[in-house]
Amino acid sequence: MHWMTAHIKRRVQYLSDQAPYMNSNSKEVASGMHPDELQGTACDPATVQKHDIVRRNSKAGRNFVDRMRCTVVGGHGGSGCVCFFRDSFVPNGPPNGGDGGSGGNVWFEADENETSLSCVKQMLRARPGVNGKGKNMHGQGGDDLIVKVPKGTMVREYQAANKPGEIGGGSSGSQQSQEIRHSRRTDDSTGFLEELDRQIHASEERARLSRESLFVHYPRWEDRNNVSRVRIPPEYRDAMRELEHAAPLSVDLVSHGQRVLVARGGVGGPGNPHFISPDDRQPHYALRGLEGQRRALDLELKTIADVGLVGMPNAGKSTFLRAVSNAHPKVAPYPFTTLNPYIGTVTFADTFQMTVADIPGLIPGAHRNVGLGHAFLRHVERSKMLVYIIDVSRPSPWADLERLQAELELYQPGLARRPTLVVANKADREDARSNFERWSHMTDVPLVPASAKHRKNILKATHTIRQILESA
Repeated sequence: MHWMTAHIKRRVQYLSDQAPYMNSNSKEVASGMHPDELQGTACDPATVQKHDIVRRNSKAGRNFVDRMRCTVVGGHGGSGCVCFFRDSFVPNGPPNGGDGGSGGNVWFEADENETSLSCVKQMLRARPGVNGKGKNMHGQGGDDLIVKVPKGTMVREYQAANKPGEIGGGSSGSQQSQEIRHSRRTDDSTGFLEELDRQIHASEERARLSRESLFVHYPRWEDRNNVSRVRIPPEYRDAMRELEHAAPLSVDLVSHGQRVLVARGGVGGPGNPHFISPDDRQPHYALRGLEGQRRALDLELKTIADVGLVGMPNAGKSTFLRAVSNAHPKVAPYPFTTLNPYIGTVTFADTFQMTVADIPGLIPGAHRNVGLGHAFLRHVERSKMLVYIIDVSRPSPWADLERLQAELELYQPGLARRPTLVVANKADREDARSNFERWSHMTDVPLVPASAKHRKNILKATHTIRQILESA
C-alpha cells in the first residue's frame, strides 16, 4: 500500500499549491494577495473567464467541416501457419497449421445525428487479422471499422488504389510494354533485341520474387522449398485479383443508415495443410496474408434539407430560423454572423415536420467563389424549396432578389427555378410598407411580410412554405 500513500501525498501537495487560485471568492487568498491586486494578471477570475469563453468559441468555430480528404486502409490479413503434428510415437505427423484471419473492412455509414465531417479522422485503418497457429487453430478475423458520416456526404476516390497483391513492388505489364516500345524507338535492331532479352529476364525475376514473397517458410527451409510450381488456392487468387482491379469509388450517402464499403480487408493466408499433394505430403510453407485495400478519398458534405434559406448578409435568416424551429444559430447585428449552415426542424400541430437549412449570406460573385461562395452554395443544391429572406426595408429590395437568383442560376442552371417563396423580413421598419406594396405589384412570386425579430406573421410564413412544399 506504499504506492497509494505516496499518491495521496502528491495529491495533497498539488491541492495545496493550487489553493491561491481556487480560493478567489474570499477577501484574501492564501498567497496573501488581495483580489484587487490580481486584476489584469493571469489569476484574475475575469481574465480566466474571458479566455475560457474565447477558447470555447474558437473551438466551436473549427468544429464544422464540410470538405476533407482522408485515407482508408483495410486490415492486413493474418499469415498461415507452418506446423506439423508431433507426439511421442508420431515423429513425422501430418501438417496441422491453421489459416490466418482476414483483415477488417472499413465502412462509411450515414447518420442523421452527425452534422459535420469533423468526426472523420484523416487516417482510418481497420484491425488486422491474427496469424494462424498450430493444431489447426485459425487466426481471428479483424474487426470492421464503421465510421459515422453526416447524411448527404459524397464520397469520391481522387487517387488510384494501390495493388495489395503485388507484394514485392513489381511493375505492371503496361509499364513493361511502354519500356519496350521506348527502347524500340531509341535503339537499333541489335540493341533492341538485347534490351528486350534483358527486360524479359528482369520481368521474370520480378515475377519470381513477387511470387516467393507470398510464402512463409518453415525455419531453415527457405532454400529447400520450391514454390515456383505450387498451386495457389483459387479463393486467395480471386481475392488478389479483386483487390488489384477494384473500380474507383463514387457514392452518395443520402439516407439514414446507408452503408458503403470503402476499403476491403486483406484475405488471411492458408496454412500448410492446404498444399498437400501426391508429390509433397509434408509442405513446409504457407501463404502470407494479403495487405488491406488502401484508398485516398475526397469527402464533401452537401446538406440535405426540405427548405433552404437564401439571402444577402444580415437579412435575418438566422433570426427567422430561430423563430420557426428549435435551432439556435448565432444572431448579431453585423454581416456574416453565420459561417456554417444550420438545420432546424419545424413541427406542426398535426405532427408534420420539415427541415429548414440556414445558408450563410451570399454576395455578388458567389458563383465565382467570391467570399467562399462555393462553400455556401453547395448546401443549397439538395434543397427541395428555396425561401428567399429579403430585407424589405432596404432601397429596392427586389434588386436583391434578382441578384440572388442570378447567382444561383450561374452556379447551377435550373437551381433558381425551384419552388420559391419570398419572406419580406423586417417589415416593422420604416419604408417597409411602401416597398412591400410596390413590390407586390411588380412580381408574381409569392410574398409574405414578416418580422422574425418580433415573431410577427411567422405562422403564415411557415404554413405557406408547407403548402408550396407539399404541392411541389
